[in-house]
Amino acid sequence: MESCRWCGASISPRDAVCSDCGSRLRRESATCPRCGQQIRSGLVVCPHCGEELRGRRVPWKLLGSLAGLALAAVVVYLVLTMVTLPFDLPFVAAAPTATPTEVILPPTPTWTATPRPPTATPTATATLTPVVTATVTVSATATFSPTQTLSPVETATVTPTPNPTPTESPGYAYQAPRIVEPVDESDLPEGQFNFTYGSIIRLTWEPVGTLAEEQWYSVSVTYEARDGQTREQVNWVKQTSWEVPREWYDEVGDDRSVYWSVTVVSGTPGTDESLPLSPPSETRMFRWG
Repeated sequence: MESCRWCGASISPRDAVCSDCGSRLRRESATCPRCGQQIRSGLVVCPHCGEELRGRRVPWKLLGSLAGLALAAVVVYLVLTMVTLPFDLPFVAAAPTATPTEVILPPTPTWTATPRPPTATPTATATLTPVVTATVTVSATATFSPTQTLSPVETATVTPTPNPTPTESPGYAYQAPRIVEPVDESDLPEGQFNFTYGSIIRLTWEPVGTLAEEQWYSVSVTYEARDGQTREQVNWVKQTSWEVPREWYDEVGDDRSVYWSVTVVSGTPGTDESLPLSPPSETRMFRWG
């Protein structure tokens, strides 16, 4: 056993520090990073090669501490700018400037829509007044009919005028189709034409109702051919219009007059069997010059 030279306590030969007083018992050795010689630890310069031992040490702990403080400062700044605080900070005061501009925008449409109701109210009242006056005039005319009891003939002639077609089609399922266009050209002077070779001639009429599956509009087109014979072309369609084929232009004779009419029929297309379900419409003529 050995004794400490400072306090006299018993120590082991392997102890580097006294367990009683804490004094350093032996000098620690180190190795020079340049020449590799054993030297005493704590030296500033190597006694063998003159290498500076403390000048090249990098204070990594100091750099790590500074980097940690900088990162913490950035995190704190971001949190303070994103979280709403009950008090204003001097370096965050400029952040909420964008919010007032966005809040002011929504109320603007409400002011533009408010002036519209006053404009609609006078128009509604103005349209109601003519209706009331019209009903008064009708009631006034109706008072003359019961007083004139000596004119039954006039009332009999007035009732058929609104619907003359039912009297013309007894026993038929539909009324005669009413032709819309083209207009009748029978009164045009000879040599004046509304349609030429390139014209699109579409025959149209008003519907008589909803047709069943085996019910059709029969379009009859009649004209005098170039050989002097009368030709009749019959076409069955579901719609209320039919376009005249342009190929017929060369078949029409010198008169250039084409007559057509429409009838509601029942049957199967392509067969000669058909049953008329309405009287034929009026016959109109157009000139195809």
